[in-house]
Amino acid sequence: MAFLTGEVPVQFERRLSSTARAFERELRLAWPGATGSAADGGLCVEDGGVKLAIELEAAGVRRLGLFELPQLIARYRFSGGDAAARRALLARLDRAMQKGGG
Repeated sequence: MAFLTGEVPVQFERRLSSTARAFERELRLAWPGATGSAADGGLCVEDGGVKLAIELEAAGVRRLGLFELPQLIARYRFSGGDAAARRALLARLDRAMQKGGG
């Protein structure tokens, strides 16, 4: 879910095809200064006075025939900063964590 127009909410939820461990690995590659851990249920990134806490929860497996995709619920919660700062942090994070595909 990209917020291309309108305001980025202070909190929102995303359902991802990932494990918590894989999400943490990708987040740390995208944002080396991230704190927390997937094992503890959450991670945090900060930039320019805005803080983004990400709570992670395993959500089972999605099956497509014999193909299985792990599901993860990521709850994003911003504090500090204004709407523009939230948009900038999220855009930077999403761009860095973007996977291939089409």
